Amino acid sequence: AFEAADRLKSEFISSVSYELRTPLNGIIGFTEVLANQYFGELNARQLDYCRDIISASHRLLTIINDILDLASIDAGSLELQREEVDVQATVEAAVRGIEDRLAESHITLALDVPEDIGSVHADGKRVRQILFNLLSNAVGFSDAGQRVEVQARRTAQELLLSVRDHGRGMPPEIADSVFNRFESHTLGTRHRGVGLGLSIVRSFVELHGGRVLLETAPGSGTRVTCTFP
Repeated sequence: AFEAADRLKSEFISSVSYELRTPLNGIIGFTEVLANQYFGELNARQLDYCRDIISASHRLLTIINDILDLASIDAGSLELQREEVDVQATVEAAVRGIEDRLAESHITLALDVPEDIGSVHADGKRVRQILFNLLSNAVGFSDAGQRVEVQARRTAQELLLSVRDHGRGMPPEIADSVFNRFESHTLGTRHRGVGLGLSIVRSFVELHGGRVLLETAPGSGTRVTCTFP
């Protein structure tokens, strides 16, 4: 009965999420047409409203896509599209997706990715998604003027990607639950979310046959390291 209820819940979430994503894409598309002023000029306030609609819609679309990904993982239907992934280029692509938030939050980014880091046999889209979620969390839990660090290392058998912030860190009772779905802790920061980012990270890393390590303590910031075979 529990398994049947769980399947029903996953099917419901997947169905509703799909039905939400279709009209949301329409909202984004039409608002971008307005913002680009294809059919006439807008005044400054109208442009601001359009940009706010686009920004909010993209945030909502990200949440919906995360829910769909998790539902697909639960159903066992999400398959990795493995290829030879350039590690340095993938890190840079993830960073480009967070540049606006870095600038808005006045946070600096330090990249420690050797030029000869090479490639890894993985799903490039999912690795970028992993890094983007980790960077988003790190920025959200950092204060203005702090630094976020991204590091890549490899051994003969593994690739290690880590993201570290110098924010407030977490006490053990919170650190133990951050990978659970819909567990969201602001810890007095500006960070807001529905608590899916780290759950997505762990799910995708484990699909690759890897593991995730969290190192944190109050006042010492947080480092999340993802290991890929």
